Amino acid sequence: MQGLNQSSFVWTELRYAIAFDRSQPAFKILFKYFHTDLYEFGLAILKSPEPVEDIISEIFLKLWLLEDRLMDIDNIKTYLFRSIKNNTIKYLERQASHIDISEIIDFHYHAPSVEQEYISHENLKIIQQAIDGLPTKCKMAFTLVKDMDCTYHETAAIMEISTNTVDRHIQLALRRLRDSILSKKIKD
Repeated sequence: MQGLNQSSFVWTELRYAIAFDRSQPAFKILFKYFHTDLYEFGLAILKSPEPVEDIISEIFLKLWLLEDRLMDIDNIKTYLFRSIKNNTIKYLERQASHIDISEIIDFHYHAPSVEQEYISHENLKIIQQAIDGLPTKCKMAFTLVKDMDCTYHETAAIMEISTNTVDRHIQLALRRLRDSILSKKIKD
């Protein structure tokens, strides 16, 4: 995770520069700031790098074409992650007609955090297996909150669900992870 910290990211200034000055350097900063995280999130859904890059390009092109309507976007992080989620699902729907995509998306994303680097390889495997065993939407919510540092509100907006549902997904994920870890007697 690159660290999408809203306080260190000056969206308001970039938004004005892009919307009114049509500043390409400001747009490039925005693109570089979010690209890696959007790519990893899209790849977790699609498992194929080429369409993810195409989808990211399309999203940023649409963003550029918004011009002064860009001022209507208060939280760019939520906007971009929701766009990636929606566009990757649309891509999957075009690839597999007559299939309920929400049931077949196998959401895999794992970027080790600093804490995880200190956990033994064996214990990390147990944790990853537990995460992989989570239901798809639960896993997506858990990943957005724990790995992508999204707030519950941002996660709810990205997944287009309520914050209460996000909370339930996180509680379920933590309970299942705890049970899995305890059952395999993970070593400290």
